[in-house]
Amino acid sequence: MRESLAGKRVLIVRLSSLGDLILVLPTFKALRDRYPDAYIAWLVQDSLKELLEGTEGLDEIIPVRLLSVTDKYASPGRWFQGFRGLVQGLLETAKVFRQRGFEVVLEFQGLMKSALFAFLNRKASRYGFRNARELSPLLLNRPLFIRDKGRHAVDNYLQFAAHFGCPTAEVSFPLHIPKEAQDRMDRLLASHGLKEGEPLIFICATARWQSKFWHQEGFARVADELVERYGAKVLFSGLPAERAYLDGIRARMRHGAIVAAGLTGIKDFLALLRRCCLYVGVDSGAMHAARALGVPVVALFGPSDPRWIGPYGQRGGVVRVDVPCSPCNRRRCRQRTCMLEITPQMVLEEMERVIGRRSPLAEPRGA
Repeated sequence: MRESLAGKRVLIVRLSSLGDLILVLPTFKALRDRYPDAYIAWLVQDSLKELLEGTEGLDEIIPVRLLSVTDKYASPGRWFQGFRGLVQGLLETAKVFRQRGFEVVLEFQGLMKSALFAFLNRKASRYGFRNARELSPLLLNRPLFIRDKGRHAVDNYLQFAAHFGCPTAEVSFPLHIPKEAQDRMDRLLASHGLKEGEPLIFICATARWQSKFWHQEGFARVADELVERYGAKVLFSGLPAERAYLDGIRARMRHGAIVAAGLTGIKDFLALLRRCCLYVGVDSGAMHAARALGVPVVALFGPSDPRWIGPYGQRGGVVRVDVPCSPCNRRRCRQRTCMLEITPQMVLEEMERVIGRRSPLAEPRGA
């Protein structure tokens, strides 16, 4: 007999990353709609809690301080810091869990560290994927679902909602963007010369994985073509540490561009994306945010599998080359053949398939 969540205290465990948090949102929305009287909390990495702030129907955000030890900026010494932070986070959240008394835990991440947080709720029904990594299913007492990477991550996550009797035919992403963030970004764009009615295109040239990077010359050429074909303003965004790399792309362009790296928080970043008419870039959290906001996507894929994490709900928009080693899901690669064999012409041709040769960019989004 299936467990009902009516009146239950439910904990979602999805700690990171930004894109993966976004991909879980449709499942949260389905659960909330089906069980309006359930208390739903979300355990999330402290640095990403801003993404969830203001989410309609989310009763509580429980942040935990964890360091990423897998991205390209992580130093060897960070492994020790990360382990120490994990232990501290487990101790701190154990107190919170005892106070909340969660009855159901939904573990979406499928790693040992996330399963450890779920396991702290010893009396709860702990649901997750039975084929998850790092022996994490051993810490669950309801490892019911199969994570099938031949279908999109959103559809895999929606198995949780379907199990509890939630309709899943209509998928929506309840991203909250406060008005003050939108107003702040409108002023930023205006200060960089964006005129009323001028189309804005978001280019994402960076990712957490080194293996997903393309090359600066390719992005510079694509950006110039977007300016010349559509009369668009081009926007680059990223982390503060990526500013120099993005400035290097702008320096290779014939036309100007806005570089907003280091100038925005998460809500600001979402507000910028909502103003854009098109996303062009690598597979990243920004790509998932763009699709969640209804922005058309043209994405370059190499080491990752678009069947699993491609632009959700959009036909086409994926640029990749057929090489034997792709997708490999490796975070680092010396050759990066799967990315470097992509040409600017391939990107521009896919862009035309997605948006057409006519300019669909005349109406600014998010106004």
